[in-house]
Amino acid sequence: MQGFSQDLTNKENAVLPLEGYRVLDLSRQMPGPYATHLLADLGMEVIKVEEPLPRYGMGRDDLMPSDPTAEEEVVYAAYNAFARNKKSIALQLLKPEIRPQAQEVFYKLAQKADIVVESYRPGVTKWMGVDYDTVKQHNPRIIYCAVTGYGQTGPYVKYAGHGGHFSAVSGTASRLRDAEGIPLRPDYTPIGYLAALYAVTGILSALVLRDRTGQGQFIDVSLTGADVTQLFMASASYFRTGQEQRRVEGPRLDYVKCKDGKWVTISNPETYFWENFCRVLGHEEWIPLRRGSGPDFERMVEEVKAIFLTKTRDEWLKTLREADCCIAPLNELPEALEDPQVLHLGMVWEAQHPSAGKVKQMGVPIRFSDVSLGIRELAPELGKHTVQVMRELGYSDRQIQEQIPPPSWPGRGTRGGWLIGPKTWTGQDFIRSCEFWR
Repeated sequence: MQGFSQDLTNKENAVLPLEGYRVLDLSRQMPGPYATHLLADLGMEVIKVEEPLPRYGMGRDDLMPSDPTAEEEVVYAAYNAFARNKKSIALQLLKPEIRPQAQEVFYKLAQKADIVVESYRPGVTKWMGVDYDTVKQHNPRIIYCAVTGYGQTGPYVKYAGHGGHFSAVSGTASRLRDAEGIPLRPDYTPIGYLAALYAVTGILSALVLRDRTGQGQFIDVSLTGADVTQLFMASASYFRTGQEQRRVEGPRLDYVKCKDGKWVTISNPETYFWENFCRVLGHEEWIPLRRGSGPDFERMVEEVKAIFLTKTRDEWLKTLREADCCIAPLNELPEALEDPQVLHLGMVWEAQHPSAGKVKQMGVPIRFSDVSLGIRELAPELGKHTVQVMRELGYSDRQIQEQIPPPSWPGRGTRGGWLIGPKTWTGQDFIRSCEFWR
């Protein structure tokens, strides 16, 4: 099996699974960037189409601050897994007075692209002039995926919201309550990741269909719809019985504390594992209580908790694993990222950054027998590839200066993009900046 931790300088010669496709990434925050991150890691050429400052309090994605200094942008980019293996061009599609020039560049890009991904509220891309109906006039084969909160149509289409609001509508948020029935907000929710995975599934499906029909299409992915799928099993029971099944409160054998203060999870639902568990603890009389409740079950739970306080976590892991029981450590974040199985699965990737040194990022849980995924290029700073991409489209340096006037806002001189210093840069200043940092 090939290695999965890949140094930035160790470029593979093997063709990556999705190599040869080009994505224009208009998405922000998390779901869209995570979807295009997967496509980029799998080999697609992903070009982030980003507006220069101001960004109105919104970061380039959820791993970047909204208003970074030049130094902060470098540091955050070094650890930004969302944007690795991507390119960045700066196009000001949000300012009407210079939008036509930016639109011209975008349309030329779209003619050579396969996919567009965006995550603006419905109607925004039409206002920007880069919506599906407009883009497909330049490229009928384009696959255009919009990832939004409530989708593109319906009674909630104009409502604002974030993950917690969409989970509230989907019904998943109501499933977690305290003993008094008050809803609890979880520290972690997979709604954005689910939407991203459905977006990738839709995009790859549309590519396969395009091979048959020659036509692209529009894909509507909503966070609300993605989150509803978490009710897959609960909904089946409800449709069958008409009754909502709620979690039964009371003593449970889930997480138990060990002698050293660390925790393990010991759920053993199947008969075979449960019988092994009871025998290891020396209490075969507990075997009939596998799915029990009531006073006998409650006493057993308390006795199990007391027994686990007699040994350390590692001692219990060794004992119960040797007896073929289900047990696992309840890892804290640092432990999880150093867990031997997590590392073996290649879930921590490393690369050498020119100023930050060796950096680590989250990997991808897909392993191929003949292809090794990895970090081919760290996250670009804003606009790093603008000149390169425009030259590839056939623009001369003079045309670049004329077509895309640099903005006149004061900025911080961030390298490689349209973030300017105290003065207004000339077009030639802009080109030299991008060339220097390319």
